[in-house]
Amino acid sequence: MPATANVILKNLFARLFSRPPPVAVHELLRRGYSLQRAGDLINAETNYKSALKQDPINADAHTLMGALLGERGDLAAAAIHLDRALALSPDSADAQVARGNVYLMREDHAAATTSYERALCLDPANAAAHFNLGLLLQTVGAKTRVHKHFSRAYELAPDIPDLLRNLTLSYLGFERYAEALALNEYVLDRSPRHFEALKCIGLVLQKTHRPLQALEYYGRARASGESDSEFLNNYGIVLQDLGRLDEAIAKYNDAIALKPDFTLAIWHRSLAYLLQHDFAKGWPDYELRVASEDLPMRPTEFPRWNGEALSGRTLLVYAEQGLGDEIMFSSCVPDVMAAGAHAVIECSPKLEPLFQRSFPQATVYSMSADRALPRRALDAGINLQIPIGSLPLHYRGGHTDFPDHRGYLCADSQRVERWRDRLAALGPGLKIGISWQGGTPRSRQPVRSMPLSTWQPILQSKGVHFINLQYTDCEAELAEQRAAGGVAIHCWDEIRTDYEETAALVTALDLVISVCTAVIHLGGALGRPVWVMAPFSPEWRYGFKNDGMPWYPSVRVFRQPVYGDWDAVIQTVAKSLHTSQKSVR
Repeated sequence: MPATANVILKNLFARLFSRPPPVAVHELLRRGYSLQRAGDLINAETNYKSALKQDPINADAHTLMGALLGERGDLAAAAIHLDRALALSPDSADAQVARGNVYLMREDHAAATTSYERALCLDPANAAAHFNLGLLLQTVGAKTRVHKHFSRAYELAPDIPDLLRNLTLSYLGFERYAEALALNEYVLDRSPRHFEALKCIGLVLQKTHRPLQALEYYGRARASGESDSEFLNNYGIVLQDLGRLDEAIAKYNDAIALKPDFTLAIWHRSLAYLLQHDFAKGWPDYELRVASEDLPMRPTEFPRWNGEALSGRTLLVYAEQGLGDEIMFSSCVPDVMAAGAHAVIECSPKLEPLFQRSFPQATVYSMSADRALPRRALDAGINLQIPIGSLPLHYRGGHTDFPDHRGYLCADSQRVERWRDRLAALGPGLKIGISWQGGTPRSRQPVRSMPLSTWQPILQSKGVHFINLQYTDCEAELAEQRAAGGVAIHCWDEIRTDYEETAALVTALDLVISVCTAVIHLGGALGRPVWVMAPFSPEWRYGFKNDGMPWYPSVRVFRQPVYGDWDAVIQTVAKSLHTSQKSVR
């Protein structure tokens, strides 16, 4: 039942007091309302039934009974009473809202929308209709209309449960962070222990990558004595951002205890386990990603492989997630073939030539928009299928399961030689590829990235030629670097459009230095020396401790000593580059 049931009831009783029915019916409805608000639905229903027995054509009694039955989940009976209420009183906005709620619970969104809109035509100041229509419009991504209805509902009835949270989320959806903070700070000024406002401010600070400040507000919210599963999950995320992984896992467990089917908390707990390299605990729940709406699923023509014997069978390994993950998880493909299976590999079009060359015994094809299988894949006689990110569940249960490889992907040798010639033409000295921006706003880009201007201690290293590996538009930063009289950074546009050229160039370089981005995975999979500059609590792929990655023996990790401290990382990398120039080849 939508969270605005009490608002509907309050509206009804405001009208009952101004236009009271017969005294006995009035008292029955008043008593039923009090019992319903207290959670005693059984006795509330008894009172409503008595009222209807005395006054069968009382529209308000039918509305209250319908709202109660809807709250209880008896949608068919609720609809009967609400339809009767509307037949008796067609101008009842509250009955329209309650009827819309029943449609919403039936997942008849079109009918629910119609009911809420009719309610607002009858009563433009109906807060419940505004709020519930906003909730419904969220499901279709109508952000502007959602914000309008939540804002109006808040003007009319700011105490509607979950309204402050939803209005805050609406501000966040438009990146109107200052307004979201102001909204909740206004509430806190009047009620310093207001749980919803405290947790909403914490969320705004969390989303704007200020975990220390967020932690303060989450602590105050916890001290208020209230809690909920969503809050505990967000509390865990902030603790994880600050590297307090055991505490984060405890918060996720608390959230799951309150809501055992809370998949988001289970998912975040799996990432925390993987960040700790507790693969046995992390991989099973990492499977929740395959249920995500963001994951492009292919048609399920074949049974899922669950670890049974593969000898003599053909396994379709299909693409998912980003380019870096495809590269990283493809390290398990040799395990599939060693188990006696023929592998059919679906991959990003960028990776198709690279995978074909690197896994010549497999059938490799690039993913199409409709995920249809090409003829050569069908002709392979596929028996089973699995998303590529699920292979580690079967092949990487612990540290000893990671092979000590020298590269499992192979760049085109002729292209590599051409790049070596081009690099040699730059003159003597190390040839180092660099990348300083990684991710998207959804994948913590501000935490993973830094301005090129912060790289000056590295860029001033003597006897080094720097090559741009940045795949995003960075011309403005490069122009600024040139204008400041800085070290020249060599750029070749073909590596941004042809991943075969990128792989060949990375193979030809002496070293890659980068933030957490796909080029780390490419260099590690090619077996080339790579230095990665990682935030204090990076994505799980990079682990939380030590200076290596089990996926790639050739990768060295330089970590922030505290949250947000890139300067210390830059200085350490610059010093390491200075002291190891002769041995880095």
